Amino acid sequence: MRRFVVVLAMLAFAVPVRGQSPVEMAKTAALIESWQNPDGGFGAAKGEKSSLGATSSAIRMLKNVGGSIPDIAGCRAYVTSCFDPTTGAFTNEPGGKPGVAITASGLMAVGELGTATDKMILGAIGYFGKEAQSFEDVRIAVAGLEAVKKRSLDFARWSLEIEADRNPDGTWGKGGEQAFATGSRVAALLRMGAPIDKPDAVLAAMKAGQRPDGGWSKDGTTSDLGSTYRIMRSFFMMKARPDLEAVRSYLMTHRQEDGGYASKPGGKDGGGTYFVTTVNRWVRLLSGEPAVVETAGFTPLFDGKTLDGWEGDTALWSAKDGMLVGTSPGLKHNDFLSTAKSYDDFVLKFSFRMTGDPNANSGVQFRSVRVPGHEMSGYQADIGQGYWGCLYDESRRNKVLVDASQKAKDSINRDGWNQYVIRCMGDHITLSLNGVQSVDYVEKVADIARGGKIAVQIHAGGPMKIEFKDILIQPLPRPTADNADTPGFHLRTLKDSDRKYAVYLPVGFDASKTYPAILFLHGSGERGSDGILPAQVGLGPSIAKTPDRFPAIVILPQAREGWSADGEDIKAALAALDEVSGRYKIDAKRTYLTGLSMGGLGSWGLAAKSPERFAAVAPVCGFGDNKWAESLKGLPIWTLVGDDDHPRIVGGTRALVEAVKAAGGSPRWTEYRGVGHNSWDRAYADPKLLDWMLAQGK
Repeated sequence: MRRFVVVLAMLAFAVPVRGQSPVEMAKTAALIESWQNPDGGFGAAKGEKSSLGATSSAIRMLKNVGGSIPDIAGCRAYVTSCFDPTTGAFTNEPGGKPGVAITASGLMAVGELGTATDKMILGAIGYFGKEAQSFEDVRIAVAGLEAVKKRSLDFARWSLEIEADRNPDGTWGKGGEQAFATGSRVAALLRMGAPIDKPDAVLAAMKAGQRPDGGWSKDGTTSDLGSTYRIMRSFFMMKARPDLEAVRSYLMTHRQEDGGYASKPGGKDGGGTYFVTTVNRWVRLLSGEPAVVETAGFTPLFDGKTLDGWEGDTALWSAKDGMLVGTSPGLKHNDFLSTAKSYDDFVLKFSFRMTGDPNANSGVQFRSVRVPGHEMSGYQADIGQGYWGCLYDESRRNKVLVDASQKAKDSINRDGWNQYVIRCMGDHITLSLNGVQSVDYVEKVADIARGGKIAVQIHAGGPMKIEFKDILIQPLPRPTADNADTPGFHLRTLKDSDRKYAVYLPVGFDASKTYPAILFLHGSGERGSDGILPAQVGLGPSIAKTPDRFPAIVILPQAREGWSADGEDIKAALAALDEVSGRYKIDAKRTYLTGLSMGGLGSWGLAAKSPERFAAVAPVCGFGDNKWAESLKGLPIWTLVGDDDHPRIVGGTRALVEAVKAAGGSPRWTEYRGVGHNSWDRAYADPKLLDWMLAQGK
C-alpha cells in the first residue's frame, strides 16, 4: 500500500506569494477595526469622518480577514440612520443626498448586519427601478439586491439590455477592454440568476486579459485593483481559476506595513484594502483553502521557516514559503519526519496539497512511535487515491480501521488544497475533511497507545511532492483523578454522589490564599458522566495554552441532559461550586459564570435565576428568554457570538441584549465576523474577556 505520512506543519507566517497569512490578516483586521468612530460608523482611515460607503466596506473587509466590529450596536444604528424613508434609498451620511451606488452599499451593509427591513428592501427596489439607468448603475444595484437575497421585476429588462451589447462569440467589448467588459457583465447577469451563454468563450477572454504581473486592467494596459476585483468576481462566481499564484503575487505588491493595502503597488495610501482583502478571499476559496484560518486557541507546530522541533531526513523535507514540503525523487522505502514532542489528547488542523504521481499516497501520523528502520507505528489520517479520509493503522495492525464517509471523499479537491481536522479525546478519534466528518472511531483495545508523536510520511514509490501549511494544534487537558491541591486540572467526584466534575487550580496555587472562581458550563457535545470532556472544549484548552492568564479556580461540572435552571444538572453544578468553595478560599464577591452553546443558554438562565450569586456572566454562542431581562439588568454581562452561527442563535442573542438594555442594563456584545458556531475558541483566547470578568465584583 502506497502511503506517505504526513506530519503537520504549520502556519504560513509571511510569504509574499502566498497572500495574506493568518498573522497578516490579524494585523489588517486590527487596522480596519481602528477606523470605527464613536458614532458607530467607519471612516476610510483612522480618524476620518464616518460614511456609509466606508462603513459598508469595513463590515465586509472584517469578514474577509476574520475581524469583528468593535461597537456592533453603534454600527447597526449608524447604518440605519443613513436610510431615507422618503425616497426608499440610502445616503452616504445621515441626512445626505441619496444615490444608486450608496443605496446598494446600504443594502450590502444591512444584509451583512442582519438588519434589513422590508421597508428598506422595497424602497431600494423602487428607487433602483426609477434611477438605475446606466450599466454601472444596474451593476451596483444588482449587487445590493443580491446582498439582501431579493429579486426585482427590473431584472428581466436589465438582463436584456446587457445581452444586447454582446459580441457574436459570447463576450463583450473589443481589444484590450474585452476582459474587463466581459467580467463586469457576466457578474451582473449571474447575480440576477441569468444563464451565461458560451461560458468557454467568456472564460477564455477573461484569462487572456490577465497581465504578466497577475492583475487585470480596464483597457489592456497597466493592471489596477478595481479591474482585477471585477474580473475575479466573475471567475469566482463561475468557479473557474485563472493563474491564482500570479494573482496572489500581484495583490501582495500593494501590501502596507500597517496591514492595509495601497491603491497602487508601492503606494502610501490604504485605498486598496477592500479590493485586496476581497480578491484574496476568492483566491483562497478557489484554491481550496478556507477563507480565513482560525488560529485562536491553537499553536503552530511548524515555524514556517525551519525544521526546528522536527526529526527526519532534511534531504527530503524542507521549509519553503511558509510551508512544510516533502519532495520524493522516487524511494524504495517510506520516510517520516516527526515531531520531537509527543501529544496525547488534541485537535490538529492543517491544509495539504499533493502533486506528482496521481496514485501517490501520503498521510499524517499521530499517537505514533518510530520503529527500527524507516517506519513509524500508529494511527494515520490517510491521503491518496483509494484512501482519502481513511483512518489507517500504520506498521501495527496494518489495515484501514475505518473507511472514509462518501461525503468526505466527494469533497476532495485533487488539484488544490484540502483541510484535515484530527480530533483525539481519550479513546475517541474523529477525522474531518474539508469540513465534512470522515471518520468517527472509538478505540476498544486497551493496550493501544493514547499518545505519541505526529509525523508526515513520504511513501515508497515514484516522484511526488506533498505540501502542508496552516498547521495548528490545540493540546487538550486531561484532568487527573486525585485529591491533590496542586496547580492543574483535577478530576473530582461530588460528595455523596457519583457525579464527576473537573476543577482547575491556578499556577502557583496556595491553599492559604483567596481566589476568584469561574463556573464553566459546557456544550451539548460534552454531556456524559466521565467528568473529563467539560475540560476539553472551550475554556479548558484556553487555560492549558496560557495558564498564566487564569489566576482563578475554575469549576467545570458535567451535565447528563442539559443546563435547565431548575434541573438536576444545574443543581449538581452549583453543588460542585459549593464543594470547591468549602475546600478552598473562594472570594464570594468574585464568582463568575460562563458557558458555551448549550452552556451559553444555561449561563443566561442560571444568571437570571440567581443574579445575586455571580459578579458577572459571559454567555458564548447561546441565547435565552427575553423574559429574563428584568432579572439580568443589574448584572455585568458580556455575550459573544459568531455572526455566521445559526440565525436562531444570532437573532436570539441580539434580541436578549436589546431586552436587557430596555430593562435598564448595559450588556456588552461581540459578534465575530464570518464565524460560525465555534466562537468559543475566539472568545476564550481573548485576554480582554478574562480581564473584564476578573475586574467585576459584587
